[in-house]
Amino acid sequence: MDRVLVWGLGISGKSAIKLLKAKGYEVYAGDDKDGTNFREYLDLVDTVVLSPGIPPRHPLWIEAQKRGLEVIGEVELAYRFFKGRVVAITGTDGKSTVTRMTYLILREHFGNVLEGGNTGTAFSEIVLRDPFSLAVLEVSSFQGKTLKTFRPCCGAFLNFARDHLDWHISLEDYLHSKYNIFKHQQEEDFVVLYSRQEEVVNTPTRAKKYFFSSKDAHGFLREGRAYFMGEELFEVSKLKIYGQHNYRNALASAMIAKLMGVPSETIRKVLYEFSGLPFRLELLGEWEGVKVFNDSKATTVNALESALKSMPDKSVILIAGGKDKGGDFESLYDLILQKVRLALLIGEAKDKIFQAWRGATILEKVESLEEALKVAKAYSQRGDIILFSPACASFDMFKDYIERGQRFNELVYSLFGRTSQV
Repeated sequence: MDRVLVWGLGISGKSAIKLLKAKGYEVYAGDDKDGTNFREYLDLVDTVVLSPGIPPRHPLWIEAQKRGLEVIGEVELAYRFFKGRVVAITGTDGKSTVTRMTYLILREHFGNVLEGGNTGTAFSEIVLRDPFSLAVLEVSSFQGKTLKTFRPCCGAFLNFARDHLDWHISLEDYLHSKYNIFKHQQEEDFVVLYSRQEEVVNTPTRAKKYFFSSKDAHGFLREGRAYFMGEELFEVSKLKIYGQHNYRNALASAMIAKLMGVPSETIRKVLYEFSGLPFRLELLGEWEGVKVFNDSKATTVNALESALKSMPDKSVILIAGGKDKGGDFESLYDLILQKVRLALLIGEAKDKIFQAWRGATILEKVESLEEALKVAKAYSQRGDIILFSPACASFDMFKDYIERGQRFNELVYSLFGRTSQV
């Protein structure tokens, strides 16, 4: 790796360029958006570092491989210059929450801990800041696809569901990109795995496997308490985060920390203080008996399923829709029938969702998030829950899930007022 082409000038691309230049490499760079022709550089380089947003069907990826050039991503690049230890968190849903909880717990105990990866700080920035740190990384399947030498000392595979088929060539490719994250682990490493899914349980790795969720697993939830290897770790009622999926997320984080030698008292202290990340089943408030949740980060069918399972029966006014990523909306039919009084559908996927849920509940297609919330407010009555959980990406109407979540918050406070009963 002497001369490198970095393609994609987002956060990870710019960080990769910064790291490569700091290490003395000859760097070329470009982006689909700036009109640069990548073919001008292919005879000049031996390695291509691709942005996570560039899919395997992209002409650059295809041509680079035909020429025998090495194709990697920013996470793999950064790892080659990293001297510390990595904790890697992946899964279809819950990655960001578990990454943050794990980081906060480990930071409380070890001190020299940094957080980054798929969201927030790029791994390259962590390497530049402190190459000997303990890095807690959220790793996506896009990043996993291009890993070659990456070896986390520990990590977690939280769950697996149909997703990102607009990027991956198949569901199998998506799964194997997750597997790739743990491929180079050794016997002294460990990984925490969700016990209720065969795809996750069968993760190929040499690392010691610890399972969570089911009653016969190493870690499980029972009667409002979390246990690991026979020890009670925390009480669910003392957590500030909401929903069974988040209780499992807390358990996964606690197991990682425990396996890394963090005392149970420290784990409990941090988990009980953690109030959750924005836009992840976030309770905005309660107005005249109607609770409003912002779950804008729910970009998958699996995430919406988790949110709905946390709600009382026949209480939900659901706002869903956006840009479809190949989600199986029909799989939610029975849950929609059980939980949802009214579903307001927005975005490019609204027609597909309407067909999938026809007959399960009252369905209405609307033109905007603002219109959806206005209808939800007018329809709601005491005891209802207005749940914004799109089950889709945001790119048809918004820059990202953050902009979408912020807009929802603005609309809620405009329509309901700033003062709530929560």
